[in-house]
Amino acid sequence: MSNSLKASTAGLAIVDKSRQRLGWTKTSTARWWQDAHTSRATLRRFWQGDRIQREIFIAICQAVGIGNWEAIAELSNADLESTVVIPTPYLDCNEAPDLESFYGRNQELAQLEEWLTSQNCKLVTINGIAGIGKTALALALVDRIQLKFDCLIWKSLQTSPSLISLLNSLLNSFEQGVVVQNIQQGTAQLIQQLQKHHCLLILDGLEAIFSQPEDLSYGQFIQQLSRERHQSCILISSREQPNNIETNTKIYHCLNLKGLPKTEAVELLQSRGFTGKELGLSVLIQLYRGNPLVLKLVTPLIQSVFGGNVAAFLSQHTLIVGDRLRVILKQQFEQLSGLEQDILYWLAIWQEPVSFSRLQTHLLISVDPAMVLEGIVALERRSLLEKWVSDYELSFTLQPLVMKVVTDELIEHTVQEIDRVVQSHDIRHFQILRTHWLLRPGTDDIAGDRILTQLWKKLWHLYGATLPQIFNQILLLLKSQSPLAMGYIGSNVAILSGIDLL
Repeated sequence: MSNSLKASTAGLAIVDKSRQRLGWTKTSTARWWQDAHTSRATLRRFWQGDRIQREIFIAICQAVGIGNWEAIAELSNADLESTVVIPTPYLDCNEAPDLESFYGRNQELAQLEEWLTSQNCKLVTINGIAGIGKTALALALVDRIQLKFDCLIWKSLQTSPSLISLLNSLLNSFEQGVVVQNIQQGTAQLIQQLQKHHCLLILDGLEAIFSQPEDLSYGQFIQQLSRERHQSCILISSREQPNNIETNTKIYHCLNLKGLPKTEAVELLQSRGFTGKELGLSVLIQLYRGNPLVLKLVTPLIQSVFGGNVAAFLSQHTLIVGDRLRVILKQQFEQLSGLEQDILYWLAIWQEPVSFSRLQTHLLISVDPAMVLEGIVALERRSLLEKWVSDYELSFTLQPLVMKVVTDELIEHTVQEIDRVVQSHDIRHFQILRTHWLLRPGTDDIAGDRILTQLWKKLWHLYGATLPQIFNQILLLLKSQSPLAMGYIGSNVAILSGIDLL
């Protein structure tokens, strides 16, 4: 009996269904090849129909719960001898991360495959908020379409490499020892390689270079790759959509990735120990907008602190963001312009969809409507806004996760402003309190207003029983100030001084 085996077409279909039930990808789920005591490269060969060592073949089947490996193998020696060998694509995926699990996304995968293989788009981007699954989707897509390319290269931009460094890395994927000294030369040589080969090039995490000195160079580089004649495709994942590239053209398409639908989110939660029938599960999924990363982060807490009682967790009216996601969203917030931050602050205060016209009327200083529109477009491009369409006009709000982080930033910066004014007796340190009216419209119970009460508690923790004197001190500083200089300061301080939570 031969010491090597290969999978039949029917056998691969059986394995495919088994791995889907587990939420595993074909080659990016590390647990699969680890459980089979093999490597990702061998797992790829298994899927390509290559012959692999008998023991490893059996272990790969058993790892996904298939004990009857004979049903998977192609055992006819005659067939084995006459089988046409399928060319194996060149793969440089050393920078591709491992993937724990993957659920659903069939519609998105089909759309991406259509753009990259049938329509031969030169540039496709996957955009979406942090944690939504952009990289996971790209990995699943690679599993699905890699045999349709003769070359596949995955490069991570999370370390913010210089463009010249990236170009040298890409060129060495084609030919070892290549070193270029300038961007123009490197780009020209890369385009030559993309003309020679039908290549799928994945650039993962493009947002890492935004606001960096390399930002402009990268933008020009991507535009040039999308415009030049070649037979390859570039797939980009990013929290932000690249600037100055027209979407939905023959050469460029953009997929704005949303959260998992309920059915697929339930499958993910079931893989984390839930039955799928828990009370409040649908509310939990909607609260986190089906964000896979956040659902994975919150489930251990629900299980350990609330004994798996989802309804009990929801009754706390709290939102768990997680340190990793909080840092990402905070960094993204800090990179915004002043106007963009102001817009997010207003949306966090109102906690409901707000129309453009309503937003425009609340800005303290009159701003050109075109600038406000540009700010909204920029925030939408960064996946920070949610659109709401009514019968009357378009409105905007924040995803709950973004709402939480922006609210925390608003409170933290406001406390810092007040402390600077108290120390310096100079109201010019006021920014947020001057430009934003913190009371949510329609609020009857001021002590129940989330932002005001959280702000008051932080101030009480800082000043204790002297807090009323602090408020009076600030109000005295406002005397004889012009309405423009005061803005909303007086109103905000007055309402804060009227809160009594003790």
